[in-house]
Amino acid sequence: MLSSFLAVQLSAAAICDWTGLLQFFSLIPSFSCEYVRTCVDRLPRHIIVDLSPSMDMDMDMDMSKQQQQQQEEAGAASNNNKQRAVAAAAHALAVAAVVLVVVWCVHFRGGVALRSVQNKQLIFNLHPVLMVLGPIVLGGEAILSYRSLLLVPRAARKKAHMALHAAGLAAGVLGVYAVFKFHVESGIPNLYSLHSWVGIAAISLYAAQWAAGFLAFFFPGASPPARRRALLPWHAVAGVLVFALAVATAQLGFLEKLTFLQSPPLRLPKYGVEAMLVNFTALVVLLLGVAVVLATLNITTDGTTRSSYSAIV
Repeated sequence: MLSSFLAVQLSAAAICDWTGLLQFFSLIPSFSCEYVRTCVDRLPRHIIVDLSPSMDMDMDMDMSKQQQQQQEEAGAASNNNKQRAVAAAAHALAVAAVVLVVVWCVHFRGGVALRSVQNKQLIFNLHPVLMVLGPIVLGGEAILSYRSLLLVPRAARKKAHMALHAAGLAAGVLGVYAVFKFHVESGIPNLYSLHSWVGIAAISLYAAQWAAGFLAFFFPGASPPARRRALLPWHAVAGVLVFALAVATAQLGFLEKLTFLQSPPLRLPKYGVEAMLVNFTALVVLLLGVAVVLATLNITTDGTTRSSYSAIV
């Protein structure tokens, strides 16, 4: 009897202990979750992000991409505003260059003429006026047309680009004709200076560039879209290089002419008003060239460059 009673008591105690153990183990998950939550709250913020589910990470990545895109768009807008300001400065410099070279040739050199019996210098005076007005000013405005005429339809900008270059080329050819005519009628040899060599190269490349651009981008059906897209970067780079060559040729021309004027028999004062005007005109033309190039190139946020010629295609 005693043994039976003890067995019953031990069994009851064992049942109670197993029940307690089960209750204890049932509380472990809740305590574990609470403990883990407390530990996570104490972790640094960047560790919490690393422990977040993949969905949260994707959301954070999407937000970072959106922020990066917004920053790039803001940077592009700021860059466009700067380029418009540079383009406006280029327009002002273009007007100043034309005014200065006209004042020099008309006021100080006596005027311009395509035919003159008494004063052959009037024939030569057409040369600097037309060369500045043509390949440099009109050529620069043609390059800037895709940057400046933003409210004009693409087709109209394309026509303006081609027309301005055509006018610049015509003025340049007439300017070259004027200086050859002056040399022939004055008994002066042709093509003996570095200025003349570089000038012939510049006007020839200008004509070739215009013809290639007309055939590739303007003449109906001359070139398929894929070929135009392939030619566009080369056309843009070649156009800027030819423009830079024209500006360099003008610098050589101003220097050469001023050197002649300061030599016997004229002996123009080196620090006189005309000498300073010629130097200042050359400086304005140089600044115009720099402004046109800077206004054309689009410096992106990743350090690459794009040209405003992208509207041609």
